[in-house]
Amino acid sequence: MAAAKRMIEPAPFYGELFARERARLPGSGRAELERVRQEAFARFVTLGLPTQKAEAWKYSPIARLANREMDLARPAAPRLEEVSTWFGGGPTARRLIFVNGHLVPGLSHVGGLPRGVRVMGLARAIEEMPEKVAEALAGCDRDRSFSQLNAALTESGAWIEIADGVRLEEPLQLLFVHQGADSAVMTHPRILLRLGEGARLHLLETHAGTGSGHCFVNLVCQMELADRAELRFDRLQLGAPGTSLLGRSVMRMGAGTRLKQTAIALGGGFLRNETELDLCGEQGEAILGGLYMPRGEEHVDTLIRIHHRAENCHSDQFYKGVVEDRARAAFAGKIIVHRGAQKTDAYQANNNLLLSDRAEVDSKPELEIYADDVRCSHGATCGDLDTAALFYLRSRGLPREVASSLLVYAFANEVIERMADARLQAVTRRAVLDRIPGGAALEAEGLL
Repeated sequence: MAAAKRMIEPAPFYGELFARERARLPGSGRAELERVRQEAFARFVTLGLPTQKAEAWKYSPIARLANREMDLARPAAPRLEEVSTWFGGGPTARRLIFVNGHLVPGLSHVGGLPRGVRVMGLARAIEEMPEKVAEALAGCDRDRSFSQLNAALTESGAWIEIADGVRLEEPLQLLFVHQGADSAVMTHPRILLRLGEGARLHLLETHAGTGSGHCFVNLVCQMELADRAELRFDRLQLGAPGTSLLGRSVMRMGAGTRLKQTAIALGGGFLRNETELDLCGEQGEAILGGLYMPRGEEHVDTLIRIHHRAENCHSDQFYKGVVEDRARAAFAGKIIVHRGAQKTDAYQANNNLLLSDRAEVDSKPELEIYADDVRCSHGATCGDLDTAALFYLRSRGLPREVASSLLVYAFANEVIERMADARLQAVTRRAVLDRIPGGAALEAEGLL
């Protein structure tokens, strides 16, 4: 009885949609891929949709969002000037641009890549190597219903493969533009990334929502880093009020790997970012930073699980939240040190700033340790603006609104500075100033 309350049956429209659309999905007619899609959809129906009775979804009202009747989003062809405002990486960057979950070849640019680098849309990857794509779809998150729904309905996304020893110096940007329509729509992009031994990549993942209609984005990202690979990963989410984005990243890291990820969530009716990271080889390092700034009635969830499975690995989680109006944020970070993972060095910090008496933050940092020679710590803070700092700024002649905005900006900028790409940093700072009460006054006063 209790288990039944944790999951509910998907609405009938899912079955009708799958039956109607499966023949036009990429790879239709290829037996192995059709089998994987059919099995994934069957598992999705069996697993059901999680409710807030499930511990991992306690603060996420996902069931009522996902069970709203929707259709698959259709392709669109915007002009370059409509999407260039979100470009990162500078003039040498390569880009795959997606609108409503569909690749726009006319705006994308991945030409001139060095030998050993393969970057393409997922639809093309399905045509060229359906067995590899089918294997990847079938092997990820078999017990997570939304990952299975993604495997059943995914139409597009990215296939990124870098061979051993190849270092791609130019950034690669994946830009997803989600357009709300008159009727509710959904997209299911999938990112498949494999870095060979000693390979290096700087990846930019950008989401931008436009329009007021409801758009549900169910993203799954699978990343595999071979020994000594390096990945710098900047993610920026700029959602519209009707955007619901459910993002899931599954990462496996080998020996001596380096990961530096910064994730910024600025806008969207509902955002949930999940990270499942496995440090499987010795001397691995994962540095994760994040910032979320919900306002109005927005809701942002962050869920992180880092598994230390090998000796001498280091992980660091540093996440900040600024919550105002009636918005809500939730952070659940967990470090799991498995047996034998001696000399683990792991840290986690979650600091939150509440700008309204009606704003709410739920923070749940956790440690689970099965080794005895480790150094681990975790903590969380939640409060309003520092009155002493506010008094100091006002005593220097700053109006209260400007002083408050400056403190909020400084609080957020500590995470923004971690982004590896300067162009995306600038886009992020502009968006942050637009969200901070009185942010425009900071520029007017010449304080930035």
